[in-house]
Amino acid sequence: MSIPDYKIDEVREATDVVDLISGYVTLKKKGQNFFGLCPFHTEKTPSFSVNPDKQIFHCFGCSAGGNVFTFLMRSEGISFPESIKFLAQRAGIQIEYDKKDEVRSQENEALYYVNEFAAKFFQESLQSKKGEHALKYLKERGLSSENIKVFGLGYAPPGWQSLITQAKNTSNDLELLHRAGLTLKKEEGGYYDRFRDRIIFPILNLSGRAVAFGGRKLSEKDDSPKYINSPGTSVYEKGKMLYGLFQNRDEIRKQKKSVFVEGYMDLLSLVANDIKNVVASLGTSLTEEQSRLILRYSKHAVLIYDSDAAGVAATLRGSDILLETGLDAFIVSLPKGDDPDSYVLENGTEALLKKIENAENLFDYKIQRCLEKPPENRREEVHSILESIARIKDAIQRSLIITKVSEQLNVSEKALWSDLAPILQQKQKGERRQSEIAKRLNDLGKTRKSGRGEKAVADLVRIMLHDWDLAEYIFASLDLAEVREVDLFPIVNYLKNQHKGGGRFSEKKLNQQFNDVELTAFIVQVFNEDWQGLNLKRWATDCISVIHKEKIQKQIEGIREEIRLAQDSGQPVNDLLNQCMDLEAQKKTVIAEV
Repeated sequence: MSIPDYKIDEVREATDVVDLISGYVTLKKKGQNFFGLCPFHTEKTPSFSVNPDKQIFHCFGCSAGGNVFTFLMRSEGISFPESIKFLAQRAGIQIEYDKKDEVRSQENEALYYVNEFAAKFFQESLQSKKGEHALKYLKERGLSSENIKVFGLGYAPPGWQSLITQAKNTSNDLELLHRAGLTLKKEEGGYYDRFRDRIIFPILNLSGRAVAFGGRKLSEKDDSPKYINSPGTSVYEKGKMLYGLFQNRDEIRKQKKSVFVEGYMDLLSLVANDIKNVVASLGTSLTEEQSRLILRYSKHAVLIYDSDAAGVAATLRGSDILLETGLDAFIVSLPKGDDPDSYVLENGTEALLKKIENAENLFDYKIQRCLEKPPENRREEVHSILESIARIKDAIQRSLIITKVSEQLNVSEKALWSDLAPILQQKQKGERRQSEIAKRLNDLGKTRKSGRGEKAVADLVRIMLHDWDLAEYIFASLDLAEVREVDLFPIVNYLKNQHKGGGRFSEKKLNQQFNDVELTAFIVQVFNEDWQGLNLKRWATDCISVIHKEKIQKQIEGIREEIRLAQDSGQPVNDLLNQCMDLEAQKKTVIAEV
């Protein structure tokens, strides 16, 4: 949707960045800026800065930054035009569109209007005499009046034209009602209500406007589907929305965890039992768009789907999508025959909260499923694990999980990487991914120790780029002469000089320092890796230990060569043997020294 530049500038100037962000983050003034805990990553020490003079924000922890529009886009998971419109409404500014977009905007506004009209009709019907049995049903399911109000629940009366009659009485356009998906066309002409004798669940967008509806039948004698939903419209795309996100996003952000369920009643039952960081995938398989949407609020996602075969399959598909989007996927296994609604009703809030707290990581879940089968029947399960690993974009995380799978399933890493290679090549076309697998296989096949030193240096560079404060510890423990021959030495040397001069660096500045394609590609890859939750100092210590040990090992190999030559020529070797023994002893104490 095209909005004139002068209108965008007007909205920007009318919106104070501190005022906007204060609605999401608790800010405290320090000097000229305001600081708070970053809403885009987990941290204990505030590194999120808001500059009122420049009208920008920046996080020193995760490098998120921008203006009022970008903050709103990241926080609410909305598009740039939507952020402009939101802030314009907030500031009381009338948005003007280019002519070709004006018609589309008017159509969307008309659909919003008629959906809100229908939502009000359904809500009033629920509270009327006609809706007594529907209201009783909701109360029996444990929903309070407040739950019903917050989620705008309603009731569609049983008549074929209840909504249509109300629309006629209030001069609403019947054709517009049809375009919104609220009615169906008769073969002989005219319309009839889509929703009849059903509990109604309004589906709201992130602005809180009704865009669609779901309906659950009340009569078991009715042979129609248990649930029916609005069709897609210009304001509603099923795979791009999450039921309950508008109402529950603050709780998700607060808890830094989202809980996924399948259906409307699953979500409402959990909310009624005071579990409010929940969203529902509208009965569909979880989509990438839905996954990216929840990532705006939390990186930790827990799936609680039905315990039947279809539910387990949906859980595994959904977990893979969450993984590919960059979320940490966890799974709650319910007893056979249970769904989230039935489980919480039978066992209570505390029991389900405990299951959520102890949810299994996707890979632990899959490994356990694999271990339940005899070794000769595990091929399919192992392949499923590799399919999930292939969805991880971060090379380090992939490597760590491969090692974990290898240890727990007693399968060699080399075999796992060999089987992973074609999966990665199919899913991630690109020379960088393929060369990574080839290099990894090559490294695993080598018997010499030099590959470990190269990798340790690469990991130290990664650690410093992700946590510059560790540079002092690393350079105090590392002699540059030990790493002068590695491919990444130019980067190590540059970082050493930056540290020595008390300077910092940026991704852009770092990339400009090197003309070498491989070095630049390495830097870009590192800045796209996510190392949250890792103990970087412990990792740095391990890497330094590897480098020191390799240096000593080279010295030992040199002395062993001298011993061989001395023995061939009949020379005494006692002194050389003592030197070799001293070095072996040194190698064993390297970790303690570091």
